[in-house]
Amino acid sequence: MASLPNPGADEAVALETDRASPSQIPADLDTEKPLSESSRESRWGEYAEGDPVSRRGAMEEFAEMSKELTKLSLQRSKSSTKGRRSHIRRSSTSVTMEKDKDVDIDHDTLGSVFSKDDDFELGDFLRGGGLERRTTAGGPGKKIGVVFKNLTVEGIDATSSFVKTLPDAVKGTFGPDLYNLVTRFIPALRFGKPPPTRTLLHNFSGSLRDGEIMLVLGRPGAGCTTFLKSIANNRSSFVAVSGDVRYGGISAEEQDSQFRGEVNYNPEDDQHFPDLTVEQTLKFALMNKTKKRDRDSIPIVVDGLLKIFGISHTKNTAVGNEFVRGISGGERKRVGIAETLTTKSSVVCWDNSTRGLDASTALDYVKSLRVMTDVSNRTTFVTLYQAGEGIYDLMDKVMVIEEGRMLYQGPAHQAKAYFEDLGFHFPERSTTADFLTSLCDPNVRRFQPGREASTPKTAEELEAAFKNSDIYKEILKEIDDYENQIQETDAADTRQFQKHVGESKSKTVSKRSNYTVSFARQVIASTKREFWLFWGDKAALYTKFFIIISVSLIVGSFFYGQSLDTNGAFPRGGALFFSILFLGWLQLSQLMPAVSGRTIIARHKDYAFYRPSAVVIARVLVDFPVIFATLVVLALVGYFLMGFDVDVSKFFIYCLFIYVTTISITAMYRMFAALSATIDDAVRFGGISLNVLIFFVGYAIPKQALLHDSPWFGWLFYVNPLSYSFEAVMGNEFSDRVMECSPEQLVPRGPNIDPQYQGCSLPGSQLGSNSVSGARYLDYSFQFSRSHLWRNFGIVIAFTAAYILVTAVAAEVFPFATGGGGAMVFKKSKRTKAISKLQQKGQSKDEETGKVERIGDVGGVPTLGSSATTNNDDVEFSSLSTSDRVFTWNDVEYTVPYGNGERKLLNKITGYVKPGTMMALMGASGSGKTTLLNTLAQRQRIGVVSGNILVDGQSLPLDFRRGTGFCEQMDIHDTTATIREALEFSAILRQGRSVPREEKIAYVDQIIGLLELEDIQDAIIGALSLEQRKRLTIGVELAAKPNLLLFLDEPTSGLDSQAAFSIIRFLKKLSRAGQAIICTIHQPSSLLIQEFDTILALNPEGNTFYFGPVGQSGSAVIDYFAKRGVDCPPTKNVAEFILETAAKSRKINGKRIDWNEEWRNSDELAQLKRDVEQINLERSQHPPLETSDAQYEYAASITLQCSMLTKRLFLNYWRDSSYLYGKLFISAIIGIFNGFTFWQLGNTISSMQNRMFTIFMIIMLPPVFMNGILPKFFMNRMLWEVREQPSRIYGWFAFCTANIVCELPAAVVTSAVYWLLWYFATGLPTDSSTSGYVFLMCMLFFFFQASWGQWICAFAPSFTVIGNVLPFFFVMVTFFNGIMRPYFTIPPFWRYWIYYVNPTTWWFRGVLSATLPTTQVICSPNELTHFNPPPGQTCIDYAGNFISSVARSGYLTNPDATADCAYCAYSNGAEYIRTLNVHEGDKWKGFGIFLAFVVINWGLVYFMIYTVRVRGWTFGFGTAVSIVEKALSWVGGLARLIRKRKEDKVGQDSEKVKEVIGDSE
Repeated sequence: MASLPNPGADEAVALETDRASPSQIPADLDTEKPLSESSRESRWGEYAEGDPVSRRGAMEEFAEMSKELTKLSLQRSKSSTKGRRSHIRRSSTSVTMEKDKDVDIDHDTLGSVFSKDDDFELGDFLRGGGLERRTTAGGPGKKIGVVFKNLTVEGIDATSSFVKTLPDAVKGTFGPDLYNLVTRFIPALRFGKPPPTRTLLHNFSGSLRDGEIMLVLGRPGAGCTTFLKSIANNRSSFVAVSGDVRYGGISAEEQDSQFRGEVNYNPEDDQHFPDLTVEQTLKFALMNKTKKRDRDSIPIVVDGLLKIFGISHTKNTAVGNEFVRGISGGERKRVGIAETLTTKSSVVCWDNSTRGLDASTALDYVKSLRVMTDVSNRTTFVTLYQAGEGIYDLMDKVMVIEEGRMLYQGPAHQAKAYFEDLGFHFPERSTTADFLTSLCDPNVRRFQPGREASTPKTAEELEAAFKNSDIYKEILKEIDDYENQIQETDAADTRQFQKHVGESKSKTVSKRSNYTVSFARQVIASTKREFWLFWGDKAALYTKFFIIISVSLIVGSFFYGQSLDTNGAFPRGGALFFSILFLGWLQLSQLMPAVSGRTIIARHKDYAFYRPSAVVIARVLVDFPVIFATLVVLALVGYFLMGFDVDVSKFFIYCLFIYVTTISITAMYRMFAALSATIDDAVRFGGISLNVLIFFVGYAIPKQALLHDSPWFGWLFYVNPLSYSFEAVMGNEFSDRVMECSPEQLVPRGPNIDPQYQGCSLPGSQLGSNSVSGARYLDYSFQFSRSHLWRNFGIVIAFTAAYILVTAVAAEVFPFATGGGGAMVFKKSKRTKAISKLQQKGQSKDEETGKVERIGDVGGVPTLGSSATTNNDDVEFSSLSTSDRVFTWNDVEYTVPYGNGERKLLNKITGYVKPGTMMALMGASGSGKTTLLNTLAQRQRIGVVSGNILVDGQSLPLDFRRGTGFCEQMDIHDTTATIREALEFSAILRQGRSVPREEKIAYVDQIIGLLELEDIQDAIIGALSLEQRKRLTIGVELAAKPNLLLFLDEPTSGLDSQAAFSIIRFLKKLSRAGQAIICTIHQPSSLLIQEFDTILALNPEGNTFYFGPVGQSGSAVIDYFAKRGVDCPPTKNVAEFILETAAKSRKINGKRIDWNEEWRNSDELAQLKRDVEQINLERSQHPPLETSDAQYEYAASITLQCSMLTKRLFLNYWRDSSYLYGKLFISAIIGIFNGFTFWQLGNTISSMQNRMFTIFMIIMLPPVFMNGILPKFFMNRMLWEVREQPSRIYGWFAFCTANIVCELPAAVVTSAVYWLLWYFATGLPTDSSTSGYVFLMCMLFFFFQASWGQWICAFAPSFTVIGNVLPFFFVMVTFFNGIMRPYFTIPPFWRYWIYYVNPTTWWFRGVLSATLPTTQVICSPNELTHFNPPPGQTCIDYAGNFISSVARSGYLTNPDATADCAYCAYSNGAEYIRTLNVHEGDKWKGFGIFLAFVVINWGLVYFMIYTVRVRGWTFGFGTAVSIVEKALSWVGGLARLIRKRKEDKVGQDSEKVKEVIGDSE
């Protein structure tokens, strides 16, 4: 890691290297010399890769880098004031604080630091101003310490609660949920008894000077994170914080208002935007913390940070997350640390930042903190759960916390002696950190003989003892001394700090602002990031444009060939409605990124990178070009295909309104996302708002009818931006159009009809005219006017601005942060209710001390392997299933496709594990441990595995996967199940068919007892702590009774030392009982490593560098490396020694050791291969007897699989209240909108049309419903694919069956809610046969949309692709059913096939034929068609033949009149529906065909899951995507090549100019 600072290196002379060339480098520099340990340590293991460094090569690179940096310096000097220094020149002479000045970043020094890849020095990097400015004296510009006095923190008392089920969610709708939401943001409205609180921290006092590190130790739940957040002034999640915290004399209030970014908290979880590359993540951070004049240094600093943390090779790799493929977890942790360093903050609180790092890397990380703290005089707080002695020795102070009480604070080197003086015993081989965290754990701590009674035991007693100690008095004296120093120096350091912070800001930023760059620069940086994110998600990008192109072609062809006469008027309006709606509909996918990035944005706000509102503006700015690109595709394809007027001005007005409307709808979605607490709420409200836009646009129901006939909701027309855009594009298209009356709409028509005595049935026609003005048609049909066009444009812009403004304010005001104590959540049962009562009364007591504790807290649940269970180990563990077979692997290799070639991840790995032994699989992050584990467990789905993997010398049996247990690192479970339910599920489905169910349940009881989970067996998994989840994961695999071996991937990752030791001790007991175990492990302590029997150690690229026994105190490992010249110090942790030795490619006697090659040529490997061959030979001659269950791939029958999984999913739906509640809510709201908007429809023709449209509006449900169904099915699918299918718990048939069956009750209930609220309000027939039939069809429709979403989700590769594919399917079922364009006008290509294969065609035909035929039609005056009969004839004489023989529909209102005949086009509903190609006899025909489509959907779920998820079929889509990606990659590469050549040419021209300038000078 980075070398510790050298006090004698304070003087430095600027290197004039800008004209250096390779010819000027001394030849002797090419001689190889060993690198210093400090040089190697500064690179986080990166030096282990590649060939030995050539110093001559490094100097050549240095010369090239210097040239680049010199260019930047020259550019800087031209813009700087005359006489400003361009190099740092440190002096040993003391310079007073008042005369210190900040200097520019020294690019020459940085160049010398960065050019030497293997000799990278963190100290030099920082001293050279690589990360932040230095003073002219060479010291840091910011130095502030922290003082905290009487710090007390109150949080919500969240001890335990019951899971919120569907009834609770429904009851919450009518008051409690709304009250909680409102009072959360407006506390003044709260009334009644406040929620109970508890004290999280009790009266903490202390200080930490600049240049010091404090290690904060405590078990999970002790209060370490609370303390760090309080010090970092991150207090929003607490109820109250009292006491005084000051930063160099600056109050917490002033720090929050002016210096927020100078005090930071780095959280344990690594959340980043997964589609950004590592370079983009760090570059973005620096863009927000670097003022304009220093921007040229950003790429150099990024390179420096990458080298510091050894992740240069990940520069252009996506960061990724658990769903997006990217860098490894350890590398992601380093990115998070590097991002925090870019804040350049003075006080940093690191919360368990070594989680996921191996021991060697963790030590390197803490050494980096040590160097940064010393060189930059930072004030550093760090909490670590597993801290080795090497880490502990780097600390200045240590604080020990338990139950929110400070047990110790003071010098780190005095802590051990202090507690020994109290009477505690320090165990051998224990680390100091482990000793300190075990003090309040009665299962681990030990007392000195004879002092058991006198030694304080509880947290309260230990706190009291400390506050009476001399060390505490010294702590209080340090506080007084520091405060006195601040007063005596007139706060010189604080003033220097304030001055430095002010000078680091851009000129346009207020000195009192928290931010470094202006709001405009924040917006620019955020806009760049949004573009990076947009381009980074290639799958979504390709899918989106594919959908737009395909849908534009399909819908354009659907409306193709529209007649220019009156027959095309209404369909043309439908085409325009689609145009303004479609892109906005597609933007519904923006809800997910708007909500999912909140946590990251909140952290960046704390880092003072940018205001959240800057991201809001940035997303709008990105919308401009992105939506424009989608608009171009839609307009160029759709406008001309749909037959709109070919006029330049009309085309651009059409494009303009689609453009602004899409932006407006997108802004509206984001507004709802900003106002919603969860993604479920955002989808719910966003989907409903989309339906409201469609309902009240004025197309299905004209404006006048909305305002007069729908008084409850008609006013929504005026607050609907879509209605204004629709009026504008309709006016734009129709205003100057004159439409000839279609022959089908001439009244009367037929033989012997005189044209001058005809009328046109289209609204807006005039008596005696056979043409209709477009303007009159708009006025009579929709009450629209072309004169409103630009007014409407302004209104849409105003709506958009309002949406953006509300979103920006909400982003600043509503963080939606959660906090307080973590709550244990139980299912409702008699046992859990009794536990809850005990908690409320405080009657759960600690057996040793009598102290009241909360059941479910870490301290209240015994640790594994405690004395409470030790006595009965032999009895309890003997009942577990054990293995008698030997597992071997020989020369295993694993190769995966990579780019245009292949990449080998595992290289000829050999080993074995016997029953009763436990193997540790070790290696640095990214070495291939998890890859090997998955390969051995037969869990790899891509790539090629070669070599031999055998059981007893024979090929793997059919039941191998279910005969092994595999514990995932991520602890993947059904989060709504309880502990007992998860264990029983595993036992019942994975134990043999011959085992009785009662015996399986009894075995689960034993597992619960062994894991000591009795008190929390009914706890919901989603609320468990990390250690409890680890125990559950192990229990789930043990419940299966694995008869071969148990695989575990990082079972101790993220746990504190005691919890890790408990887990490993438990595994050791399993192995002693006969279980074979292979376990990957990152940070084993000396105690932990001794529990393992053998070690398999890997280096990067999957190479073995050691396999063999651990030996007593690690003797076997030590001997192996000692033979090769590397000795392990006596007190060194053997595990850390292995990792550090392998990472540091040492030289012995001038020869570099390649540990991979050493192993390949070793006698140990030769012996290992002989052992494997001997084992295989011996065991293959005596194969084990086949059991009756061995012939089955799955232990349980298909029937049992289906029933168990169905039961679990029912419980999942019931307890995941937001899912079912969301369905009920949407059904109710849309049912109300539909029913009351079309309230009690009359008998006019427009009422007939409205009857059709109210039935049609059910088509608006799937876009909203499926946005809830898809995530649920997708998460179920991921759980099955990742954990339960590889473990052979249940198969694909059971998965499909359970997911289908569980949707049926929800569909029945939600369809009933929708039908009740909609049907009777509209005035449709209420007789039992008709209404019952419509309910039946509604229920089938809800079945259809659930199964429809499931098979689409089964096929699609990712959730992003699913979201972009859905609009394609929605458009197909919405348009091609004869409603949007009558059947007889649909182009023949679509009419004769897609109309008939569209499921909704038959649903609408069935429902329309059931509800409309018997309805009598009475035309309103404006619906009548007027014409004059020839002189001497009555109306009936003239038009009678037309009515009876030609039209065969309608009637005359005045048959005996001789002038101004009035004709009504329909006399009943049967005549009306015939125009839609619907007939009275379609009722049961429609039902039967639609039912067939529902059944086909269910069949497709099975088909897609089996073919795509089990068999791996892609149906050609994988090849197509690959071709597109390669084509785009080729185009991108060509563009980069052209750009590089241009840059090279510019560089050459610049060099020539410089030479000319140099010659002239």
